Amino acid sequence: MSDKESNDEIEVISERLQVATTIDSAHNNVQQQQGKGSRKNSNNVQPGDVRKSCSAITKTTTTTLDNCVLVRNIPELNLPEKIIFVIDTVREQQCTPFKLGTGATFSPLYMIRRVVESFVGAKSTIQPGVHEYALMSLGSQGASWLCDYTSNIKTVVNHLESITEDVLDEEQKTYDLGQLFEAIHARIAIPAMNQPIFVSRVILIYGRSNSIPKFHTGHKYLENLTGNPCFFLDVLFVHEPASDDNMCEAVYAEIAALDTTSYSYILEVGRNPAKLHDNMAKLLAHPLQRPLQKDAFYSFISNTAQEVHTNV
Repeated sequence: MSDKESNDEIEVISERLQVATTIDSAHNNVQQQQGKGSRKNSNNVQPGDVRKSCSAITKTTTTTLDNCVLVRNIPELNLPEKIIFVIDTVREQQCTPFKLGTGATFSPLYMIRRVVESFVGAKSTIQPGVHEYALMSLGSQGASWLCDYTSNIKTVVNHLESITEDVLDEEQKTYDLGQLFEAIHARIAIPAMNQPIFVSRVILIYGRSNSIPKFHTGHKYLENLTGNPCFFLDVLFVHEPASDDNMCEAVYAEIAALDTTSYSYILEVGRNPAKLHDNMAKLLAHPLQRPLQKDAFYSFISNTAQEVHTNV
């Protein structure tokens, strides 16, 4: 490495350290200002205030807002998780089934039920009775609550088996995400931000290739949820083979935009059974302990090219 490259690298590191120090200072200032207020719990820092501080910093440095968002004062503890699975039950008119190596074919909803069952079984085997799971269905008429939080795997599986397909009479070109997150917000368990004893996660499994998810009724419910640093949103997009006859790319673009904190995992899969199971397995890791999706590496072989994930 040349002297110039070394100096450039040192300069970059110094700049990052300076920005991190400034962010911590801004965070502490927010806490001190809140301590002078009339709130009962003066130790709670509102995420919106921290984001405002980060935004102010970006105006005077070359660091982007994303770098500010990545700074969190949360220990990487294996706290119990409360996970809500939101399963899309809509079967579009031109639906391609999954095909196994044996030649057997299965509907997307059938395969989704199987991978969710495998997820719950695996995570509960790793830590029996620690995590809790809830189920919601996403039909043509909106979201419905199916199963409240429980650590009983049989209860979760029984409710999974009761989920049926919702066949549309005509294609819906868009779906209102505002209604979905309003329904989630009404029932979700919200961790305390000052001393959390659990983390909350939503795993949305969206299966429509011709219906673009958009916010028609506003972002306020999602913004309220993501304002809590112990809330996480992951999405698995199970779609048709991408072609000019569907809107897979437009749907994925809207789904990727849901990752407003850079801590989400946004995954997609066509009609590939093996990749569907692989992607669901990638969601097993605890959200406080897993790397950012762009840094995730799933190979045991050191000389294998790293699998790149981008949320764009």
